[in-house]
Amino acid sequence: MDKISVNKLVEEVKSNLPREILVLIAQNCLNKNTDIQTTIKNFENEVYKYTLKVQKKVINCTGTLLHTNLGRAQTDIDFNGESTNVEYDIFNNRRGKRNEFLSESMNLLLGSDDVCFVNNNASSLFITLKTLKNIYGKKTVIISRGEIIEIGGSYRLPEIIQETDLKMVEIGTTNKTKITDYEKALKENKDSLILKVHRSNFSIDGFVEEVNLKDLKSLTESQNSILIHDLGSGLVASKKFLEKENINIFDDEPTVQESLRQGSDLVMFSGDKLFGSLQSGIIAGDKKMIQSIKESPLFRTYRCSPLTLFELQETTSKYVSKKEKEIPLWKMISMKYENLENRIKSVCENLKIKHEFVHDYSVMGGGTLPNKTIPSPVVQISELENKDLMSKLMLNEIPIIPRINKNNIIIDLRSTSEKNDINIKDFFTKL
Repeated sequence: MDKISVNKLVEEVKSNLPREILVLIAQNCLNKNTDIQTTIKNFENEVYKYTLKVQKKVINCTGTLLHTNLGRAQTDIDFNGESTNVEYDIFNNRRGKRNEFLSESMNLLLGSDDVCFVNNNASSLFITLKTLKNIYGKKTVIISRGEIIEIGGSYRLPEIIQETDLKMVEIGTTNKTKITDYEKALKENKDSLILKVHRSNFSIDGFVEEVNLKDLKSLTESQNSILIHDLGSGLVASKKFLEKENINIFDDEPTVQESLRQGSDLVMFSGDKLFGSLQSGIIAGDKKMIQSIKESPLFRTYRCSPLTLFELQETTSKYVSKKEKEIPLWKMISMKYENLENRIKSVCENLKIKHEFVHDYSVMGGGTLPNKTIPSPVVQISELENKDLMSKLMLNEIPIIPRINKNNIIIDLRSTSEKNDINIKDFFTKL
């Protein structure tokens, strides 16, 4: 059987992929021992697949503001990757403390004694539990059965706790946990701590009962225990801002500040959810405990990059300066219905295929506010009548990601920045 060389096969396709990657793909195709034409076709298909795997900018028109598969919170990153004084004291011209200004700003925002930053909230919980075991001699984690959570990506809370070598003691039932359940567990398990977990990605309604943080704090103080709160979603926006913008979907959502005021020794949350910044885990609270976490041998393995710390600093400064609407997430949430209608009409100005403007709802996503929606006008196009439209959206120079509902392609502009409207309009014009 005639064969084609690796070099000639690579030359068959124009691609921006590195030549070394193309050579690898070509070698894999040649190993299948097919005829030349089949080999070329297989190579073209594989190069096409690899090209689509390259991480790139996409336009989120799903209406899911914190879309985990699309990177959760969107940011306007200013950091250009050059040298930065992340751990350098410019005033004294010597090595300094890491992210000192960010820490002070975050403490001001949260009302915390101290704070530290790791690469995600799973790390926050793990390193916190591990430190409390190693430094404070804790042996047991007490948790309500109604708070033993699982989130996307195969994260199960019991498995994280197991990795810390702490024993997990389940109390109460799925729907009801009482203060007496905690009291009994503390008496039966010396050297234990209480873990309170916010059910941010699901809800339990009806015949339910749980213990509030204030009562748990009184209990842990009387029993020489520790109360930590895995808040997860991480709402820090002030009630004044939410009321001013007439945003009511967060009325029942606990804030980080409230958790600390009500007695949590440590509270942890994600940086890329309701905080509106990059992927990270933020741990705030008791100064001595935070210092112990920072001094842990594990801390360096979980610490954030300079880019993440810079963006966290920028986001925190906007909260402190009462400029929440400069944070992309909050600009999206607070955007008025009428403004979205005007944007939609503008991007569809030259759209020739059949479409309609309909009333619909956006959602937060990212494992937050599972039962809350935001009214939004959207563009609806029949997928059945435009069978190649979805592939065209995906293969656009900047892929446009819609949502599908009942065989309709939905374009929801609430989940994307106004600066992307021109790209969507250009796409529609060329259809």
